[in-house]
This record gives sequence, C-alpha cells and structure tokens, in this order.
Amino acid sequence: MEKVVENLRAQLDEILESEETLFLVDFIHKGTTRGGKLTILLDGDEGISIDQCASISRRLSRYMDENIELDNPLTLEVSSAGLDHPISMLRQYRKNVGKNIKTTLNDGTEIEGKLLNATNEEIVIEELKDKKKKLTEERSINFKNINKTIVLISFK
Repeated sequence: MEKVVENLRAQLDEILESEETLFLVDFIHKGTTRGGKLTILLDGDEGISIDQCASISRRLSRYMDENIELDNPLTLEVSSAGLDHPISMLRQYRKNVGKNIKTTLNDGTEIEGKLLNATNEEIVIEELKDKKKKLTEERSINFKNINKTIVLISFK
C-alpha cells in the first residue's frame, strides 16, 4: 500500500504544478492491509472551490484506474482544508493576513487577534488588550513557539 500512496503523491505533485495557486496542506493515509482511506486536503491562495477539488479527485482516480493495480480497496477523498483545520504553512498564514485568528502557544497560552503579517520566522498579531477602551497591542510570535493556529469565523 505504501507504494500506491507514493505513486499517488507523485501524481498529485504533478497536478499541483499546473495549478499554481493551489497547494497541498495535508496528505493523510489511514487504514490496514485490507483497505484504507487517503484524504488529501488542499488550499489555494484565493481559496479552493468544490469544482477544483472534484477535478483533482477525478484526475487522481483516473490515474489510479489506469496505472495502479490495487490488491485492496482504497477510498480517495479530496477536499479543502476548511476552517476547522489548523493553519500549518506559511503560505496559509499569508493568505489569511487581515483575518482574526486564535493561536495556541506551546505553553498553552491562547492569543486572539487580527493577523497583520507573516514572515519566514514569525507572525504579527494585533491583539485586543482592552475591549472597552479598544486598546490593541502588536505582538510578534516566532513559529517555534506556535502549537496551533485557527482562523476565527466572524458572523458580523
């Protein structure tokens, strides 16, 4: 099964080369020797549509049908990383500049605020210090200190 996953990963890399604004967020293989599930989470600099996910899924499925002989069933799922999936790459941080995020540090501290910038080493957040006075403070956080970051959903 490992060879099958390697072949699909290589084919996905080839597909994404032609889709310059799309990128791989996570490639998850779960299962046993009797079968498994391959989940591919994608994102794009301007987001990713259902149609784009479906197109990539069809291309990978066609590749599997034509080039890979499976001894056991493999379920393929291609979808967007979604808002519930933590940000894991610099490219995702840069895409979300201007949005509100919640970052959990390695020590468990949580910081909420507007993402102002993302460099190779750190992110800069405008953290709200006092809601009544609307006092904010810019805070730089090194990537080494970040455990998890999620984009907050605003219903305003």
